[in-house]
Amino acid sequence: MLKADSDSTLKRKPLTFNDETLPTVSCKEIISKEVQSENVGVQTKFEIKVTDSSCQSVKRKDREIQTDIDQNTGNDEIRVDYGRLNKFLERTKLLMFKYLEDNRRQRRLFRQIKFKNQGNDLAEPLFTLTYPEILTDKEIHVTSLSWSTNGSTIAVGYGSSKHEALCIHKGAVCTWNIERYKINPQKPDFFVETSACVTSLACHPEHPAIIAAGLYNGEILVWDFRKADDPLIANVGERQDLHRDSVSSLNWIREPKVSKKKFILVSTSQDGKILLWNPLPSKNTLKLLDAYFVSISSLAKTSSKLSGKPMGVTCITFNTEDPETFVFGCDSGQLYKGSLNSNSLAHSREEGLSEMSVQAKNPITITFEHHDGPIYSVDFSPFHRNTFLSCGLDDQIRIYSQLLPQSGLCISPSEGYLYSAQWSPSRPMILVVGTEHAGALMYDLEPQSSLSISSLIPIQTLQSSDKKSAIYAVKYNVKRPNILACGDGAGAVTIWELAEKFVIASDDEKEALQSLAKSFGEN
Repeated sequence: MLKADSDSTLKRKPLTFNDETLPTVSCKEIISKEVQSENVGVQTKFEIKVTDSSCQSVKRKDREIQTDIDQNTGNDEIRVDYGRLNKFLERTKLLMFKYLEDNRRQRRLFRQIKFKNQGNDLAEPLFTLTYPEILTDKEIHVTSLSWSTNGSTIAVGYGSSKHEALCIHKGAVCTWNIERYKINPQKPDFFVETSACVTSLACHPEHPAIIAAGLYNGEILVWDFRKADDPLIANVGERQDLHRDSVSSLNWIREPKVSKKKFILVSTSQDGKILLWNPLPSKNTLKLLDAYFVSISSLAKTSSKLSGKPMGVTCITFNTEDPETFVFGCDSGQLYKGSLNSNSLAHSREEGLSEMSVQAKNPITITFEHHDGPIYSVDFSPFHRNTFLSCGLDDQIRIYSQLLPQSGLCISPSEGYLYSAQWSPSRPMILVVGTEHAGALMYDLEPQSSLSISSLIPIQTLQSSDKKSAIYAVKYNVKRPNILACGDGAGAVTIWELAEKFVIASDDEKEALQSLAKSFGEN
């Protein structure tokens, strides 16, 4: 530490510093190892009570909403003023008798179907269904239609009718559920693209999701649309059994020779064959059960060069009461009755016929009066076992009895080719036909005033979606007879709701059809 010497005098001397060491000062560290603590609560000193309780009532009471019948109720006296009742009945009996008689004479008043068009004389379009993605090819149009067995879904086949040789188009099958709450007319519920044009469709009679399709290249495909990932459940496994030309029609029928409970598939083709198939979904195949072959030698006058050549089968219809009997039309205009019970072997040198897994038979039993050109549609009446219709390229609708070779009635709409025709499933005397130029025409075969039945005029005309395209397919909804589908050349399907008068038959309409059939010459 430095210390300075002081000078008391005024005269200051120079300061000098000397070193000096001072003693060290230290402080002792004292650490208290005992820690005192005290817990003090900030909540109330009263005891905390916890209670669990539900927020709903725990009291219940059961009461019945119907009246309990007292055993003594039957003994209660009901007071009736018979004097006033007798006066009321006497005053109104003539009016009641009048209405009862009117109801007896009128058409059936109640059906399970709910009509929107009651009192309206015109059909109204409900939907116009189309799939723009498949219609990028301008030659594609609707080729076939089929309703599901429950009547809720329409299946639509797309293809082209313009082929010079091989099919170079892509086909498709689309389905729409018309009972869906929000239906999209331009987006089908299901869509399947095919390698060739779809030429025919048939929905299964018992399973709504199963659909069979025939293609232009002779293939037959069966789908189950419940299987979204891979809906294909069967096709033709044996290549020698395939049709060698386009499949013109498909029909599901009950197997005629075994149990008659199982459904089999019948296909016809331009190769002259009528084939019966047993679908085997477990093996993903269609097994050929039976085969029939129609050749030009079936004609009375044929040259030796053409004898044995195939006659293209264009359409077929099975009798509603005798499913082993059928009528089919050919591209030559010939019209035949056939039987699945035929044992007559088909004699032909046609290539591939002898290689089939079953031997082909000749189905023909009766030859009818022919059309002047290809026949496009045939249909047995659902109300008369002998009556059927046909139409084709010659612009004629013909009504036949299967018991007589000559047609009994001919109607000519003068509207070009007639592509498709069908009887109404609820009106015995009404039919509809799809035409080349005038849309779909509906005819009533009951005489209209002074007109003869051969000069009938349509009672309803249903236009195509663009007002100019041909109608290639017409199909009634059997479950809902007031619904009719029409597929046209513009690639659209119009779903029509028919007026009540086109749906509900009069009490004597079946008798009128029987009288018409008798007028053809039936005994």
